[in-house]
Amino acid sequence: MEDMIDLISGLPFEILRRILSLLPLEEAVRTSTLSTVWRNLWTPFQVDMDFDANPRTIHEDCKRVIQVIGTILRSYYDCPEVWKLCLNFPEGKKDMIVLATKGAENEVHFEFSKREKISGKFKLKLEQTCQGFSNNPTKKASFSLLKTLHLRSVSHVAKDLVSALFSNCQLLESLKIEKCVGLESLDIKAGNCLQNLAVLDCPDIVDLTISTPILESFSYQGVLPQIHLVNTLNLVHVVLYLKDGLGSNEFDCEEILLLLASLKEVEILTISGWLLEWLCSAGVIFRCLRFQFNKLKELRWIDSLINRAKRDSLACFLNVAPILERLFIKQQ
Repeated sequence: MEDMIDLISGLPFEILRRILSLLPLEEAVRTSTLSTVWRNLWTPFQVDMDFDANPRTIHEDCKRVIQVIGTILRSYYDCPEVWKLCLNFPEGKKDMIVLATKGAENEVHFEFSKREKISGKFKLKLEQTCQGFSNNPTKKASFSLLKTLHLRSVSHVAKDLVSALFSNCQLLESLKIEKCVGLESLDIKAGNCLQNLAVLDCPDIVDLTISTPILESFSYQGVLPQIHLVNTLNLVHVVLYLKDGLGSNEFDCEEILLLLASLKEVEILTISGWLLEWLCSAGVIFRCLRFQFNKLKELRWIDSLINRAKRDSLACFLNVAPILERLFIKQQ
């Protein structure tokens, strides 16, 4: 095996890049562990951007950064590569580093970090519009092929940049938001392209609003927030892995039942068992509800502890899933 790796590693640089272009991004990144040659393929191309002390609006700052991001999307190599953007702001604003990893299949992953670890609570609104600098035909074209966007560790320092970036992604099909400490409120409004959405491990979130008409898959992992699904009638697959429980949030039965009612048309549902037990312990009788899961064919029930109370709550929930075909019980 080592001989084979050495043989492949000896191939010309351009051929190695071509090999990377044939792999999904996650697998392509793993090649960096094969040898020094492969690791060098992932050496970031660094861009330093200095913002002087002259008055400059947030819009102008974001416009300049997004022009560079557009360059990444139009870069010569049609294969995975990493760009490191070092954003140096004048005194009074925190410097920021953005690692931009471009996949070969129209996907980009952004990981945000600050040189100083200063956290802050913030709200994030992502809305696809045709306003602002997306009106620029050249600028708009650079984002026209972007289908997958992964945002990781967004902070209050980066919120305006992320909002501006998202507004340019008119044909985006898949969005993942992950590990955003300090994010309290997330509002997503997308057009007629976004089909897959995942919000994972954002520990401070208390409110999540989603409005996207053709969304088919929605995955959420973390503490239970207020979840408002607006104009999401095409949802087929939903994951509510509430591994961190209620957190510091407070809910009543009606709020949780409204959430479940908004999911009544899904065909595949993954849900944490403790939520059903909580509803039953509060006096909810599922068979007496005004709605049923009439399209639900597959249910995945997840919990760290499977006891009698949880089994009883599951049995009660099955009364509102009349055509269920597959039931999976997983202990985690």
